[in-house]
Amino acid sequence: MSGSPSVPVNLRAMVLAAGFGTRLRPLTDILPKPLVPLLNRPLVAYTLDLLSRAGVERVALNLHHLGEKIESALGDGSDFGVRILYSHEEEILGTGGGVMRMRSFLDGDTFLLINGDILTNVDIGQLVQYHRGRRAAATMVVRSLPGDCGYTPLGMDEDGRLVHFKQVRIQGRGQIRPVMFCGVHALEPQVFDFLPATGFACINDQAYVAMIKQGLQVAAFLDEGPWFDLGTPPAYLEANLAILSGAAHLTQVELPRHAGREDSLLVGKNVHMGKGAQLGPLVIVGDGCSIGRGARLSNCVLWPGSSVEAGASHQRAVIAGKTVVSANRN
Repeated sequence: MSGSPSVPVNLRAMVLAAGFGTRLRPLTDILPKPLVPLLNRPLVAYTLDLLSRAGVERVALNLHHLGEKIESALGDGSDFGVRILYSHEEEILGTGGGVMRMRSFLDGDTFLLINGDILTNVDIGQLVQYHRGRRAAATMVVRSLPGDCGYTPLGMDEDGRLVHFKQVRIQGRGQIRPVMFCGVHALEPQVFDFLPATGFACINDQAYVAMIKQGLQVAAFLDEGPWFDLGTPPAYLEANLAILSGAAHLTQVELPRHAGREDSLLVGKNVHMGKGAQLGPLVIVGDGCSIGRGARLSNCVLWPGSSVEAGASHQRAVIAGKTVVSANRN
């Protein structure tokens, strides 16, 4: 990433990809959330690209729900410039348990932990430099807390410390800024001392709470760049449309020609269009889709291989196979 600090040699990362994606059902009954298509590429591909561009070479992914589909889609990671090590969880272990299972891979130095269902443009080099400059045991990437949101409110002080975290409150310096967690951590191996050796664990509820209580340096890295949590159908659709239209720009997302406008279309390969079918504005069509005669689509995402019946009309919808999920804003 041009102009940003380089990451340490051999910096490793783990992407959390085992979750059920319950808020995105029924879409995640078809594909695990890390594979849902964003501009016709798997969502997790953008995280792998971000890491690769920052110089990260080795990445672990934990798998559970439809994990075989993730491994089949990503392979050894070479298509994304990384080497992937998979951790197959017979029973879901949570964020903390998943990390502990990969301790031998992550132990020894600073490492990154990233949720597999987010899209972020965070500067990895700056994050690691900030984390190490504060000699932090852990650093959470945060952003300003918007009003009327369902995210857990956190508080960072003027020194960049995380001083309000769930039920924990410690004295901070100056004004306390309300922020929210963005799904990215920089961590030191100390975190392993605050997690159970086996079984299910939550890194936030168990490790972070304990580290802050014990007075370890836990930092907050403020990033106000583009960020999406694709946890619900409306949020998933909004991310696709915002990037296609040019309303949001991420360095690792390369828009095709003619994209970046409010009336943009993205149509994959081998798409059958029936006579009189109308697309637009802002429609993304995956490879191998079939759109029936006279169908009308606007502000929609069609997954590869999907079909739309003749004469159908859809607005603000995600179409996966023959499943149509309304994605109107709540």
